Amino acid sequence: MQAMLFRSNRLVGVPLARLLHVRKTYDAWRLGREVDALLLDIIDARRRHDAGERRRRRRRNDLLSLLLAAGDEGGEKRRAMTSRELVDECKTFFFGGHETTALAVSWTLLMLAAHPDWQRALREELREVAGDGPLDATALSRLTKMGWVLNEVLRLYPPSPNVQRQALHDVTLNDGAAPVIIPKGTNMWIDVVAMHHDEALWGADANEFRPELFAAGAQGGCRHRLGYLPFGFGGRICVGRNLTGMEYRVVVAMVLRRFELAVAPEYRHAPRIMLSLRPSDGIQLLLTPLAASTNTSIKHH
Repeated sequence: MQAMLFRSNRLVGVPLARLLHVRKTYDAWRLGREVDALLLDIIDARRRHDAGERRRRRRRNDLLSLLLAAGDEGGEKRRAMTSRELVDECKTFFFGGHETTALAVSWTLLMLAAHPDWQRALREELREVAGDGPLDATALSRLTKMGWVLNEVLRLYPPSPNVQRQALHDVTLNDGAAPVIIPKGTNMWIDVVAMHHDEALWGADANEFRPELFAAGAQGGCRHRLGYLPFGFGGRICVGRNLTGMEYRVVVAMVLRRFELAVAPEYRHAPRIMLSLRPSDGIQLLLTPLAASTNTSIKHH
């Protein structure tokens, strides 16, 4: 769906723009119907399953069951979510909870392959934290340098390349010679990629891979408190940011314990902005098994 929608320039906000690309509009509609049908089948099956579980006074505790039960919590009757709302929530969590984390891990493996000094530093940190034993949640939270690398990857290659907001009322900006008024209803797009590479915010080497920036704090030494926005900001900041950090550490730790990474000769660096920031032709890496890789299990709760 992403590839189809971004194959040609879209006229966002232009009246009747869909009529200018009828074939693409139809293909996107058809794909959307397929996605909705798949999710509706899953939701309907879970509704039937959970109804049987309630009769046996049992209930699954995963995300979909929690969403289905949201209308009957704490003994109080509340409005249950409609099927359309459930489908939209599932889409959001699938996209926000899977693709973005996968992209962060992918860009990280590329950066570590291109910077073997940091690859060695993370592998050494893993040995210091847990030796060759399993990693639990407490140990994962102590991987400080891995956190620096995650933050720096999210700076250079934010999986969500822009943030959108709409002015709920007239907004007056006074940062300049004359005030600027943003009218109510204006849709604003914040270019996160450009901001994360802005030399005025990050210095002359803003395009370089420098995880040590984040040794000083979560903002990486940015010269503006809102210059670093990998998860958005305000009341709609990404609800899954802590889950992302844990999933990320688990996967990167497992890979580093098993393999030495190097960039494959055929790799061509071509990031592409769609709904997410993706490598146009994938990321080709050479993975060499580590001879000393014995106990590589990871335990998490």
